[in-house]
Amino acid sequence: MLSARFLKPYLVVVCTCCYVIFLAITLVYQDKVASKEELLMVDQKRAVSIRKNSLMGDFDIPFADVRLLAEILTNRSQQTAFDEDEARSLLYSFADNKRDYGQVRFLDIHGKEIIRINRGQGTMYQVAQDKLQEKAHRGYIQSSSKLERGEVYVSPLDLNIENKQVEVPYEPVIRFTSPVYGVGNTRIGLVALNFYAANMLDNFQSVVSESLSNVMLLNDQGYWLVSDDQKLCWSFMFLQEEQSLYKTSFAFHYPEVWKLTQENPSGQTRNEKGLFTWTTVNPIFSIILKNVQGQRAYPAVSVNPYHWVVVQHVSEQQLVAMENEIYRICAWAWGILCIVTAVALWFTFLSAQQSQEHREELEVLAHNDWLTGLSNLPHVFSKLEAACMRAAQSAVPFSLMYIDLDDFKFVNDRFGHEAGNIVLRHVATVLRKHVRMTDTVARIGGDEYVILLENLADTSKAEEIAAQLLVAFEEPVALEYGNRVYVKASIGIAAWSQDVVSADDLMKRADVAMYNAKHGGKNRIAVFSHEKEPVAV
Repeated sequence: MLSARFLKPYLVVVCTCCYVIFLAITLVYQDKVASKEELLMVDQKRAVSIRKNSLMGDFDIPFADVRLLAEILTNRSQQTAFDEDEARSLLYSFADNKRDYGQVRFLDIHGKEIIRINRGQGTMYQVAQDKLQEKAHRGYIQSSSKLERGEVYVSPLDLNIENKQVEVPYEPVIRFTSPVYGVGNTRIGLVALNFYAANMLDNFQSVVSESLSNVMLLNDQGYWLVSDDQKLCWSFMFLQEEQSLYKTSFAFHYPEVWKLTQENPSGQTRNEKGLFTWTTVNPIFSIILKNVQGQRAYPAVSVNPYHWVVVQHVSEQQLVAMENEIYRICAWAWGILCIVTAVALWFTFLSAQQSQEHREELEVLAHNDWLTGLSNLPHVFSKLEAACMRAAQSAVPFSLMYIDLDDFKFVNDRFGHEAGNIVLRHVATVLRKHVRMTDTVARIGGDEYVILLENLADTSKAEEIAAQLLVAFEEPVALEYGNRVYVKASIGIAAWSQDVVSADDLMKRADVAMYNAKHGGKNRIAVFSHEKEPVAV
């Protein structure tokens, strides 16, 4: 204990040292925040680059596959007339060895399916003739009609549609088509591969191990193909009204960022909504087959060039949380250094803390039941008096529930008092679980409990809670040595009204209702009423 003569200069020295430490810690904090943000920005750029490469690598194989199939069918059909059985055998064999295609098809020049091989639940099967569909109305068929020999059309990434309905569960699909020519170099149809892109999108999301950002993939119009918020994905497949559709786009939610993605193929920006990092994906088809026919080479041309945007978004809340974490570390460091500097004061604070803790401990013992941890009778009665005063002044309604365990003496007599204590603690747990945080649960006697239910307009909600308690009590209570008992209770409910003269009066009303429940057969609910005797439910 410092004397008055040394206390003032001691405090001046301690405060000065703490201020110097604070200035040093502030500089460290600012440097750490800047370094952390710079590292995060670098990591985000690296992540979008890796995701972009994972997408571009997935395109080469289906692009080459569809051209190869079309070329094989063309060569065979030009030597002899188109043989449907031979083509079916070829497509089936191809599909059986290529697991990434949900459908392998041959369509005639009018868009009618002639052959379709489906993959479903891990098996391949040929679709029956009467199940084949007309696809002339689909955009990818119409666009494919413009292709020359050796060219490939790649459809936008969307969801698979069967019989004019989006297939459920959703199957993200990209359609690769290439024309087939017959005798006399006459176009006889096209090969179509439905590349199921679920694995591609899963790999896109999982190729980088990080959970801080929301990973997004946008199409050329700014609609979500991938996002943590699944409700935003694929909206363009379902909404037709332009204004409603626009509201589901990235451009609507983040207009400034979308504008930047259109002006710059890659970049990074931070605004009030967080940190955005993006890069544009334009897949390049590297497989080029040449068909020497009059020295003409057929390049890999896509009628519908791809333009995707990979975006990673770290929300402002996450950025602030990151800064707060550094702040907490620096605050702890400052506090510890100050404590070390002012170690003499530590014992004073420790003594004060111990005294405060002792007072709080005594207060807990004064207010709580030793066995169950619930409020005791004096504590709940004081809260009941306060509730009555508030109700009298402001007409704030509330109800009181009085609970008495039925035949509890039988448990003590047969299994012993320790078993009875187990039951009492079990009941306390059930009561806490089925009331609100603002309600007060108390044990006021051996097997008697009360619950103060504040801000209830009438007793109907209290009756509902009481009914839930009786249902919860139906679960057996496990005792020692494998014994089990069932808890039953009689519950009385009394609501505050203008004629309640005191907290004791309301407690007695709930008690009367409880005894009426017991007299009515036990294990039931009764509500106090002036008009008639309390009625058991």
